Amino acid sequence: MATQDTLYIAEPIFSEQLQGFDANASFPPIKKIGITTGQPDRRERELLGTKSPVKVKIVQAWTKVDAKKVESMLHALLDNTRLDGEYFWDGNESLVDAVTTFMSEHHPEAHKITVQDDSDVVAATQAAQKTNWRRLYAEVIPQLEALAIKHRVLKTTETVSFKLGDYHRLIIEGRSGGMYTFTAHSKTRSTEQAIQDFP
Repeated sequence: MATQDTLYIAEPIFSEQLQGFDANASFPPIKKIGITTGQPDRRERELLGTKSPVKVKIVQAWTKVDAKKVESMLHALLDNTRLDGEYFWDGNESLVDAVTTFMSEHHPEAHKITVQDDSDVVAATQAAQKTNWRRLYAEVIPQLEALAIKHRVLKTTETVSFKLGDYHRLIIEGRSGGMYTFTAHSKTRSTEQAIQDFP
């Protein structure tokens, strides 16, 4: 029986070298789109190997599809966001959802599979989450409290959510590279107005 290729999306989540320079450092929004022969958890263990300075987590994978053809197609479609080789910029953190939608609409034959995280992946993910939570609790929440803004901490998505004026939902999420993602939802304010409202 022939071995089935698997298409996967992965993201860098931890680097001992990077965190060695700055304990609070984290990665910018980058994704890797690649293929592997066999199950993606084997590839994930390879990417987590001791020779690799960066720990990588596979966040989504598909089998029962022409993985090489789909990978080439995705690389071509995303070429304007390519950083290097199989790595792509994912500034608004929407690439996984976009590729998932693409796969369900254009390749319904593909079988989405779950990658079982091993202990290295779990440890790396927890380290990245701790960094983001420390920053949220040290930098964001005290500012909201000082401004007397009621807020909710959403631990499942690692975000702080609140309402303000014409904005029925504002979200701040710790992001890699020492930055934050700020999302504003309003039925009455335009994007241009939001940019002016939140300099």
